[in-house]
Amino acid sequence: MNDMKHACRLVLLGALMFPASQAAAQYASTDGRLDPASRLRQPVVYPQEAIDKCVSGTTVIIVDVDGEGRFVRAVVEKSSRDRHLDNAALEAARHWVYIPPRNEKGETEADRIRIPLDFEEHESCWTKTVPDAPAYPEASSLERYPPQWPGTIEANQLSGEVVVTLLLESDGSAHSVRIAKSSGDMAIDQAARWAANQWTYVPAVVDGKPVRSVLRLPIAYGNKPK
Repeated sequence: MNDMKHACRLVLLGALMFPASQAAAQYASTDGRLDPASRLRQPVVYPQEAIDKCVSGTTVIIVDVDGEGRFVRAVVEKSSRDRHLDNAALEAARHWVYIPPRNEKGETEADRIRIPLDFEEHESCWTKTVPDAPAYPEASSLERYPPQWPGTIEANQLSGEVVVTLLLESDGSAHSVRIAKSSGDMAIDQAARWAANQWTYVPAVVDGKPVRSVLRLPIAYGNKPK
């Protein structure tokens, strides 16, 4: 009889503890973050003053958001050493969407979000001459490193193209790869950018000599419409 009472107590204790463990798992705390889709929709505008001076740098900003993820204020934590780039970063932060953190109870909270922003040298500063022969990707590298497209393309029968802009050195290596025209899907854009960064390129030529250049490269995904 005592053994039966002990077993009943264990069953009752387990029943009381199980919902609590479920709730803890359901409301695991999360950190606040920037919605990456909003950053794609509202990219940082490279200020004309910085373009004219051909400057580059990294600005790190701290964004305060309220418990609903609404923008409150932004400050520069680390300057790019150019006030025009810093101001462009602060202005972009005002238009982005943020996802607030959640505590263990599942409640959203105010937060401070740290965001680094890289400003590459503007492409108009990269080359001032029109090449006699433009750069292009080597066919062998296209075969070795095809884009690793996400499964959503096939599952949803998506098709289209991502356009990337590459700043290429005179030896054909990629200095940087940017998304010039987004697919609207971050995973698709990242797959295109990764592949473009793996490829090797034949450099542009001016007067018989290889030069730095800018290459706009469309990368198609999915099945072409019939």
